[in-house]
Amino acid sequence: MSDFKLAKHQDTFETKKRYHNRKIHIEKKMGEIPRQYEGDIRRFKEYCSNTGQIVGTEALLDYLYISLTKQRVKKTTWERRLSAIRKYLSVIHSIEFKGEARFAYELSAMRKMYREDEYAHLIQIRGKSAIDKSELMHTLNKLPIRAKAICLVNLVTANRPNEMVRLKISDFDLKNKSVHVYLKKQKRWHTKRLTKDVINAIELYINEYGLRADDYFVGRVYKNGRYESTAISEIGYCKALQRWTGGLTGYNFRKSQVVAMHAAGADLPTIAQQTGHKSLETLVQHYLTVSETTLDKYL
Repeated sequence: MSDFKLAKHQDTFETKKRYHNRKIHIEKKMGEIPRQYEGDIRRFKEYCSNTGQIVGTEALLDYLYISLTKQRVKKTTWERRLSAIRKYLSVIHSIEFKGEARFAYELSAMRKMYREDEYAHLIQIRGKSAIDKSELMHTLNKLPIRAKAICLVNLVTANRPNEMVRLKISDFDLKNKSVHVYLKKQKRWHTKRLTKDVINAIELYINEYGLRADDYFVGRVYKNGRYESTAISEIGYCKALQRWTGGLTGYNFRKSQVVAMHAAGADLPTIAQQTGHKSLETLVQHYLTVSETTLDKYL
């Protein structure tokens, strides 16, 4: 075999190998079940066991129907259960949902039931409360160095929990008072602004723990004070915030920042630029409802 034919043969072999490896990798990714689904999947399996049902689409429809008519779960919870269990049945039990006309028909009927008078209250969404930003800042400034820096960044950037746990030190551009955030929900990078007070808190935190560019901003700190660079879970992050602040979450921070910017005179595009909201309509509906305090002035 000539050198040319040998090289061509090797190139063809390497190409086929890449194809094979790609397909294996994609199949593995498609077979992963998100960690946030674990609780809903466990409860579904327990329900099947307690009612003597075989795990499958009929059991799923029964569980969803009971979730609505007996447990009366909110629509958002119902949809989350559906997504989690459908993923579980698809991956673990190899159940195909495409072409299941009866399954789609019953799901549609249950969704319509949520619009009936009996169940309409289950569609209502009560978001996290906004807190006066000046009072919140006063509380956060009293926190230890690490907790203070993390909370202040979360407040001013209005980041979601999944955005906070993925932040790295290299994402911060302190000289230009900004931070580059990966918006997982929108699958894009976005730059947010930082204040001088927040920058000072970040610098103290970096110096105190000797953080490097490739370290995670939140990371994990053990009882002995040892820092570990790791992307902690969103649940772990939320628990840490609640522990530091007496029960507040990242969404309290997010809403407080939006309300504070609006009260200061910022228009919607300006607020959306800082928070990373893609839809101004969502911003208005879920974050800029008229406060009770404002209403009380006119009663």
